Amino acid sequence: MTTYEEAVKYLLDIPKFTKNKNNDNLRRILNDMGNPDRDFKVIHVAGTNGKGSTCAFLNSVLCVAKYKVGMFTSPHLVKVNERICINGRQISDEEFLQAFILTKNVVEKVICDGGEHPSFFEYMFLVAMAAFAEAGVEYVILETGLGGRLDATNIIEKPVVCIITSVSMDHMEILGDTVQQIAMEKAGIIKAGVPVVYWGQDKDVHKVIEKRAGKCASKTICISKKDIKKLNKTNNAIDFCLINSYDRYGCLTIPFVMDYQMCNASLALTALQEILPELSESVIKEGLQRAIWPGRMEQIADKVFLDGAHNYDGVLQFRDYVNELVSRENAGVYILFSVVKEKEYHQMMNLIGQIQGCQGFLVAPVANARAVAVDELKADLEKTGKKVYAFNSLADAYRYGLEIKKDSDYLFCVGSLYMVGEIKEACNQEVRHD
Repeated sequence: MTTYEEAVKYLLDIPKFTKNKNNDNLRRILNDMGNPDRDFKVIHVAGTNGKGSTCAFLNSVLCVAKYKVGMFTSPHLVKVNERICINGRQISDEEFLQAFILTKNVVEKVICDGGEHPSFFEYMFLVAMAAFAEAGVEYVILETGLGGRLDATNIIEKPVVCIITSVSMDHMEILGDTVQQIAMEKAGIIKAGVPVVYWGQDKDVHKVIEKRAGKCASKTICISKKDIKKLNKTNNAIDFCLINSYDRYGCLTIPFVMDYQMCNASLALTALQEILPELSESVIKEGLQRAIWPGRMEQIADKVFLDGAHNYDGVLQFRDYVNELVSRENAGVYILFSVVKEKEYHQMMNLIGQIQGCQGFLVAPVANARAVAVDELKADLEKTGKKVYAFNSLADAYRYGLEIKKDSDYLFCVGSLYMVGEIKEACNQEVRHD
């Protein structure tokens, strides 16, 4: 009998990528599973930054509206179950194992009949579909894993709405080295006749999405900064309103401090208005206010925050927020940073070096073969003239950061989502030990 632990090990041992460049094999497996993906109303979300947060806003509002909702996101931070949520709760080990066994039985049959073994992400997607079918969900929120056009989630034939969040430079080794090429990959999720809501601040991204939507005869709704007005900001929330034709609710509050979350909430709200115009003002407001998304400027202790700003655009937003905070409070800050090799990490560290009030940096490698070496991180940040503390593990770096910061100082742990997961796990171990 397979155990939960054995199932997780099996999945994590699967190669992350496959040579297969289409979804024919995936459709073959889904056919043998009874095509569960065709039974849901799917909201499909792609983009470079903001996908997960946008999914969280969608999920929270739909749950408040009493719909049964499945959500599939990536990556997980600590536990693989995080990727599959039903009604805002990650599925239990028992539910995960049941869906895994059902999926594995079908996959083995397809392989015996000449099919291929799915990649890790494809397998997780299949497990999610099995779990959602067993739970009888009505809406499914699907976040693309990488890109969009060739993503496993793009097997969905007729979503009810597509959302494309902010598009910028990331994963260039796979998606292309211009923002237009990356936007084309993201726009690959657009389906014939399906409305698409997108962040169109970048004119090149705007052109690509409009062109693709035009070929698909899909209605487009473009949201940009001119459509959003910030009303008030505190240390734990932002009040804002939409100032376009989609504004029906007046002041909206979100429990986040980064300005870009207004953009993500606006995309989610506009998409929901498109497919569920009957949603009440109270449901919308309560849903946005109750949204939770771990690892994005998440406070884990007094003046200690985790932020998975893992590309240039994300770190740019992080730098601007911290500088605004330092200016307002005249605070001192320590920055713990770690990243993987595929990122523009030299440019990211250059941005981090521009943070005001910085008392010192802490660096350590993520526990991943793709980690940037600690010596390289240290050498880059020493160019700022600030003190740099280097460690062999993120847990050690985090603990030291807590020791050296004054009560009035902030500690920000920023960079790879692998780093966020490792620090959260270190915190969990401390709690279990206590």
